[in-house]
Parts: sequence; C-alpha cells; structure tokens
Amino acid sequence: MFFFRDRRKAKADPEPSPEQQEKAFIPLPAETLEDTAVSLSMQRQVQSWVDEAYQEFVKNGGLEHLPGFGKPLEVPTGDVFETIMKNAKVKHPWIMLRQEIKQLMELTLELIDSGAAPELVEEQVTVINDYIKELNLQAPSLSLHRKRVTAGTLREQYEQWL
Repeated sequence: MFFFRDRRKAKADPEPSPEQQEKAFIPLPAETLEDTAVSLSMQRQVQSWVDEAYQEFVKNGGLEHLPGFGKPLEVPTGDVFETIMKNAKVKHPWIMLRQEIKQLMELTLELIDSGAAPELVEEQVTVINDYIKELNLQAPSLSLHRKRVTAGTLREQYEQWL
C-alpha cells in the first residue's frame, strides 16, 4: 500500500526558528516613516489654495448673491430636532397618527348616522382603539394621550379631538 503525502502541508509556512521567535516586532513611530517638513509644506500649500479660492469668490461678489445677504441670522430656540422638522415641513409620526384617527372617527360617525350594522361599527371602533393605543405609545406627553372610545362615546370623544 502506498501513502501519499499531502502537498499542501509540505508547502505550509515553516515554523519560525528560535532566533526569530526571540526577536519581538516593534513598530516604528509614524514620524520616522514620514517627513514632517514635507507634510507641513503640503498642508500649507493646500490651505493657501483654499484661501485663494475663497478670496476670489468674495472678489467676484459671490457672497452678495446668497439668500439672506445683509439680514441678521435667525438662531432657532428650543428643540433643534423640532426646528429641523418644521423647516422641512415634516410632521411627527404621532401627529400624523392623530390625523388618521380623526379621519377614522369621522368615517365611523358617518356609518352610525347612516344606520350601518352594529357589527361594522364595532369593528371600526376596534380599529380606532388600536390606533389610539399606538398613539398613546408614541405621544411624548401624558397630556397628549387619548381615551379609548366606544360606539356610544365616539361623538363626544370626536368633539374633544377638534
């Protein structure tokens, strides 16, 4: 019977000699690998190019065409996130959820006024209460929480939502 030696094992990295194991790898400091004088020179050169570009922009009247030129800056007060969302005309998710609940309440009141089946009305009330539960989880303050509704209290709760 012949046994073949696995060639992959034969080509594997040989174990380091005891001398190599004794030598510790000490990385060189970054200063030895780069020329600090050249690095500083390049940095100054880039800075001067940026300064020249800015001066040329100002000289050509670039600042005068910016919106709000010559007017005082408006510094927002209060919550920065709120200000950003307001400027972007984006509403908080819980506010959009309140609007959706209000629309569902209006539709359910129309169903009640039209004499729809009580099962259908109760199904709509269940959906509204699920949305109210989600709203109460998202609203940032207890004063913004809403009570759950029933078919009998839907109209008076709707009046409070207005």
